[in-house]
Amino acid sequence: MDIWSRRKSRARVVAESDSARDAAIRPFSFGTKPVIRWIKGDGLDDDVTRIAIATATRLFGDEVDYCLCTRDIDAPRARRILSWATESVDWWPISPEDNAILAERLDAAGCRPERFGYWWKWFPERVRPDAPEWILDGDMVITGRPQWFDKWFTGDDVPRISAHDSSRHIDIFGRYGSLVDKEKRMYSGLVSLPPGLRYMGALASVLDEIPLLEGHDGCKDMCEGGVIAATFQSFDAETFPLAEFPFARAFETELDFGDEGIPGAQWGYHFGASFQMVNHHFLSMIGNGELFSQDDPGPIERYAWLGNQGQWGVPGWSLGGPNAEFVAGIARSFTGGQVLEIGTSRGYMTAVLAELGCIVTSVDHVDRRAGMNLDGLAVDAVVADVFAFLRRTRQRFDLIIVDLHDNSPRIWRRLFRRLESVLEPGGSIVINNARLHEIPEWSEETGVSDLLANLPKGFAVVSDSGTVPGLVEIKRD
Repeated sequence: MDIWSRRKSRARVVAESDSARDAAIRPFSFGTKPVIRWIKGDGLDDDVTRIAIATATRLFGDEVDYCLCTRDIDAPRARRILSWATESVDWWPISPEDNAILAERLDAAGCRPERFGYWWKWFPERVRPDAPEWILDGDMVITGRPQWFDKWFTGDDVPRISAHDSSRHIDIFGRYGSLVDKEKRMYSGLVSLPPGLRYMGALASVLDEIPLLEGHDGCKDMCEGGVIAATFQSFDAETFPLAEFPFARAFETELDFGDEGIPGAQWGYHFGASFQMVNHHFLSMIGNGELFSQDDPGPIERYAWLGNQGQWGVPGWSLGGPNAEFVAGIARSFTGGQVLEIGTSRGYMTAVLAELGCIVTSVDHVDRRAGMNLDGLAVDAVVADVFAFLRRTRQRFDLIIVDLHDNSPRIWRRLFRRLESVLEPGGSIVINNARLHEIPEWSEETGVSDLLANLPKGFAVVSDSGTVPGLVEIKRD
């Protein structure tokens, strides 16, 4: 009987539903889990954004997902900004194609992408359309939960937007001031969206009513603020005052809590103009402990943002915590050696291995954008079927790390022979999911346990994590 005519295994059923199989769609955009996203351009506020994301991941944990949209930020710089995050974060380098409607309007006004400026915040329109979503500037740090957080979290809230209820710097709407409700005075700092709300149609209508002038410059002109205010007025968005989310502008000596604001009710700070100059409010709040800060962590923690707990496809679920430490402990003995990783996912263990001084080749049959995440590290990220790769490669490896989704006996009978052929004498193979079959719903995943019970001559188990789903190290004589 052909193997594909048999009952499908649980592993195969899950693999067929993998959201990352269609490379044209970002897996992160699927689902309904709430998401917080920041926009970051090539300014001086990297440290503000790093602390913003570090603080949010500690405040909300895995209750929500996180996304950093960037423009003109390379991979090493993005990795530094994300290095304090304790949860997975999607890094999304944006382009005009991410919001074709808005890009076309800007282009029609003679505004080239290098001058989109403030408008980049709205690329893409939504990072996860069917989920609650917050959209923030990269210089906005959330330090608490607003009183309406639970309603937003469950998808039952109304649209909300920051209010600029201050007499300071009132000319923030460009040539769209006539469309802005002077009582609400919305401004485009933080926008809170319920699931399914699409606003680009309303935004396009605003630009139809008052088109952008020829030669518009999104880096200098303030029109974006007025267009966004007019757009969200059309949805009757509710506002929250500066008393809750005050401005801490780099060029001012005092925080702006609004004309009637009372300090003490705030759940965040907007460190305005930090992309242009040093913000002494920001530095002072770090110094007095009001803002989180830390020394740079080691590689296990530094690359936590590259983990995958299903947001980029369940079959690409990645190692973490003690399991990552177990693998790293073995890899430290192979510094400078050739390491093969099978199962890249987003590149978490790959980055850790490279940081430890290993020369890494990582293979995965699905592209979860690891190549982009790892750019600049000593890593060759290969998107290929592992059997096809092992047949054609002429490389030999000192250490092989295997983290497969399908651990059936059929797979491992084929795979181990191939691994033998590329493993150097004295080398090790580290295998994840050695005890996966002990979990009832994965009871058919006995490939690794069968292998361990019948290891070929010259191989021996030398270390075992002692956990479920379990990691083992097999060493060759």
